[in-house]
Amino acid sequence: MDLSALSQQLEGAIPPLDTWDPPYCGEIDIVIKADGSWHYLGSPISRLALVKLFAKVLVKEQNNYFLKTPVEKIKIQVDDAPFVIIDWYQSDTDQGTVICCVDNLERTFLLNQAHPLILKPTRAQALPYIKLHHGLLAKINRTTYYQWAEIAQQIGDDFFIESAGILFQLG
Repeated sequence: MDLSALSQQLEGAIPPLDTWDPPYCGEIDIVIKADGSWHYLGSPISRLALVKLFAKVLVKEQNNYFLKTPVEKIKIQVDDAPFVIIDWYQSDTDQGTVICCVDNLERTFLLNQAHPLILKPTRAQALPYIKLHHGLLAKINRTTYYQWAEIAQQIGDDFFIESAGILFQLG
């Protein structure tokens, strides 16, 4: 299968949020916790379908997170990254083996040039995240990180994983 066809099949249609310019309508008490769970007025949102709907219109603009539709833009709070990569698998494509990352909302993203692995510095160490669309990140959970560490290639003092013919620094 072609890499771009696989990517399109897995990710589905992403709304054209960059082209929408709705008025700012204030804040709503929605918080995405560091573990990827969504809360409204302090209570978890347990309906996955509702969370997936909100996630489709989530953007990050100038270090703030918004739910954005064609008619309104509402600010919400995100403690770390809005999504967490909780599983992964490898798939063979015409361009080579690609790592497919599954997030906490059951969506799959390819680790590639469009969705690169980045290291975000913290006080203690640099933590791995995947860049998604519209300025969003997905944090790599501990299990996935250790599984990737097992398949990583050491080059000098650094460790890398390969996906879609690209080496991504793991740490």
